[in-house]
Amino acid sequence: MQKFILLRGHQGSGKSTFAAEKIAQFQRDYPQAIIHHIENDKELTDEQGVYRWSPEAVEKAIQKGAATFKNTLKFGQQHRHADILIINSNTNQKANACRALLDLAKKNHFETEVYRLHNFYPNAHNVPEHEVLAAYQRLNENRVKGEIHVPAARPISAAQQAILDEMATFRSQPLDFDDEQQTFVTQRYLQNGQRNFTAKTSRLYPELRVLKYRRQVFYENRFDDALLEMRGLIIDKFGKIIVRPFKKVFNYSERMARNSKYPIEIADNHRVNAVVKVNGFLGCCTHVRLPENHPSLGAAFDGKTLFSTTGSLDSDFAKMTQNHCIQYENLFVAYPNHTFLFEVCDPSDVHIIREDFGATLIGAIEVATGRQWRERELDDVAARFDIKRPQTIENIEFGELKSLLKTVEHEGFMVFDAATETMLFKLKSPYYLVSKLFGRSSETSLGRKLDKRNLDEEFYPLADYIAENKAIFNEMTELDKIAFIQDFLKNSV
Repeated sequence: MQKFILLRGHQGSGKSTFAAEKIAQFQRDYPQAIIHHIENDKELTDEQGVYRWSPEAVEKAIQKGAATFKNTLKFGQQHRHADILIINSNTNQKANACRALLDLAKKNHFETEVYRLHNFYPNAHNVPEHEVLAAYQRLNENRVKGEIHVPAARPISAAQQAILDEMATFRSQPLDFDDEQQTFVTQRYLQNGQRNFTAKTSRLYPELRVLKYRRQVFYENRFDDALLEMRGLIIDKFGKIIVRPFKKVFNYSERMARNSKYPIEIADNHRVNAVVKVNGFLGCCTHVRLPENHPSLGAAFDGKTLFSTTGSLDSDFAKMTQNHCIQYENLFVAYPNHTFLFEVCDPSDVHIIREDFGATLIGAIEVATGRQWRERELDDVAARFDIKRPQTIENIEFGELKSLLKTVEHEGFMVFDAATETMLFKLKSPYYLVSKLFGRSSETSLGRKLDKRNLDEEFYPLADYIAENKAIFNEMTELDKIAFIQDFLKNSV
């Protein structure tokens, strides 16, 4: 017998106990069995039974579990008569990841079973109750076909169910606004909206968390005003904003789409300003100087310049941001508690459009109020501190800008209202979109290239258009499909 058992459950659902029961049962039936129990928490517990959590330790445990799984499947293929049990008792919240594990096991001729646990025991690592209930909610919303629901020996309490009900009704209610911090990212949202975002704890500064909307928000069109702010927004353990980058900026095609939650109507004679979009990655630089009444006063990050990206304070991209921007430390110190935003181009991260390597200043935001600096303010400070700025076209008719867009060979423009200087949208050039779609994707199949799960958001209107014309599109040759796509991208602006 060769079997793979996958357990799914929130923290405190009894996965480890259930796994031990299944292992004991398998050992009774197959005394000579080879058994591998994959559980991240086991790898984070030392020989003295002390649990030591860190992002690095978790990543190492995940990698070890994946290697154990694949190596054991391979061993089973080579020894078909050996009795083997693989049991995975992590939380396994992502349905797609679960299906991938099950499919791989089946491909290697292992029998598979999936169990979903519903107990509510006190969790061993003091995970906050709202996080536990958010995990339970995600599991409910991401079911796996054929999973066996194990009746709870210790079911959810009335108080916990009330919190869960609040999470469910929260989605249909208007968002609260925090006047003090000028944000929709309130404590209530942080507690009840966790299905829509990740909160990544920093390794360098464990008191800080980087908030990023989940990728599913894109292809399920679930954006709201709080999620628009979660593009690398960094908060402390008290929920206070420490780093405030740009809000999510939609592509013009997204704002024109029929199902857009943030639609826009703009005439061809409307006057706009257009800033050339540099093709790099977003780097954020914030010198933190907390006021005396701040709850995090004196924390490890207080008095430091933080270098971050849209998703991390610790990644290689954050380090690249520091490498390119540390030379502007005098600027950051001169304007504490402002997030300065750069488009960073580095030789190790070459993009579709060839750019000069270095950092280009593209924005600045006051952390306390969210006020975004105007382009002329950025020009002034860039001149004083000798910082590169992108080219700007002022007071041009939108129709003329769209015509110009079809001829340029750069990424496109950030478009602002000429009168109010409010940022409106990104306008990506057909040259860039065609180059990116056909030049950078590692997928060889056109169908896979156009799967939303493999696409960046600027291509979602294209995917929707093809879906609407699926019958015609499927009858085309590969070359005709490419021409169809190129025509759409050129004519969508």
